[in-house]
Amino acid sequence: MNGVLALSAYHIASVTHCQHARRKEYQYQMLAIQDLGRCLSNLGPENADGALVASMALLWLCEDMSSRGQIAAGISAILQTCQGLGHQSAFCRMITQAWRQTAHLHTTPKPECGDTNGLQHIIAEMRKFEEILEEHEPDDDTWRQLRLLIALAEDLIKVEPSTPADKQFERFRLLRYYKLWLPLNDLLTDKDLSSILMVNAYLHAVVLYTPPQTSQAYMIDLGVNLPSLLNETLRQIRPVEPYVRLLDELKVILSPM
Repeated sequence: MNGVLALSAYHIASVTHCQHARRKEYQYQMLAIQDLGRCLSNLGPENADGALVASMALLWLCEDMSSRGQIAAGISAILQTCQGLGHQSAFCRMITQAWRQTAHLHTTPKPECGDTNGLQHIIAEMRKFEEILEEHEPDDDTWRQLRLLIALAEDLIKVEPSTPADKQFERFRLLRYYKLWLPLNDLLTDKDLSSILMVNAYLHAVVLYTPPQTSQAYMIDLGVNLPSLLNETLRQIRPVEPYVRLLDELKVILSPM
């Protein structure tokens, strides 16, 4: 439960920038670590699901690649133990199936999508969309998120193998933060999400077109099928005015993938 509460506090803090929520996220995260330690010290069918929930929550919240690798290895070990114990809860079966798919994706070569020219085209399209949002929804948070994403994408073009590792990591850390951004406020108010989904589609496209020496290994370290996620995002966008043309242009740019 503390892992779930930590995730909830994280998303609230990400959307509202509330410092109290950020502190609660940290507190619940520490409690989830303690819960996980107690579960692992006496792992059995009665607490295996709890150990998996805590591990998955901590994996989602963790930004350090070394720690993420350790947590992922721990989840694999828990699943193997569950198999040995004959534990077959619905939750355990779901995680086991997803974990097997992840392992398959890790052994399947990923397409080299990184393309600086492609990223420049995406930035040009985002600037067109920025003008539309500024004209029709100047007070909307989606417009501000898009402006920040454009600035970040322009920084990513400058990343080269010779760029200091700490500067590379900081840019890719910001990109991962955007990947986790969820439009919770707009979902709660039943707002039309087409513009938000457009920004999310641009975000996924930026990740795919970012030079691949570091970004994709960092963003897709758990085998996320980002091209599939991008296609599903595009499918969910309603082709409405005034940006139906931009949606079509984005699909054309992404069609070679």
